[in-house]
Amino acid sequence: MIFKLNNIRAIGDVHGHPETLEAAAGDADHIMLLGDLIDRGPDSAGALRLALDWIESGRAYLVRSNHDDKLYRMLKGNNIRMNKELSATVKGISNAPDGNELKERFVRIYADTPHILRMGKFVFAHGAVSPYHFEHPDEPISLSRLRRRIENMALYGEVRGERDEEGRPVRHYDWVEQLPEGVTAVVGHDIRAEQPFVHTAENGRRAIFLDTGCGKGGPLSYIDLPSEKVGQVPVS
Repeated sequence: MIFKLNNIRAIGDVHGHPETLEAAAGDADHIMLLGDLIDRGPDSAGALRLALDWIESGRAYLVRSNHDDKLYRMLKGNNIRMNKELSATVKGISNAPDGNELKERFVRIYADTPHILRMGKFVFAHGAVSPYHFEHPDEPISLSRLRRRIENMALYGEVRGERDEEGRPVRHYDWVEQLPEGVTAVVGHDIRAEQPFVHTAENGRRAIFLDTGCGKGGPLSYIDLPSEKVGQVPVS
């Protein structure tokens, strides 16, 4: 999906911290949420509610992400493996006064949420942007295997099945070099540093990583585009 705006604030992974999210948004007119609204933090229901309010008002845009996607699939009745994080999130949403409405709103809005969004020279995804995406920028991709590959990279980054010594997926960044000339990717998901991190490939292509560990003890980071001015809000 391609859309046009002159200025937008992209915000990294929120993980259940609505007050921090509201502070990061500030007075920005347009907000790009890179996903993982839920899990880990103290108030996933509040973070979800705030994001949905902004989306419904036209203030914010959202891309799909691995944590949010798992909640969506669970609420749709898919057989998924529940972990402690998601169980706590579902319990918090269910116990909220508007719990049923919140679930219905999320399912309805998330059903139309894209994996990748393009704004001028910037492209947004949660994990990574497959080079195949740019071969079909304006229409659905008919080949199911190719579509799944694009969607999986958008959710999880570029992974190939390897694990590090701590059992975490090993991520690769070849996709950055394959971005079209003049296009910069803005993603979350992958904590590369304590500050927003710019990965520059040998050919000069760039990806900006905004996940700085909100929900894991780190701050919530954002970037204003096209100026590329970055900021952070500590979790209180």
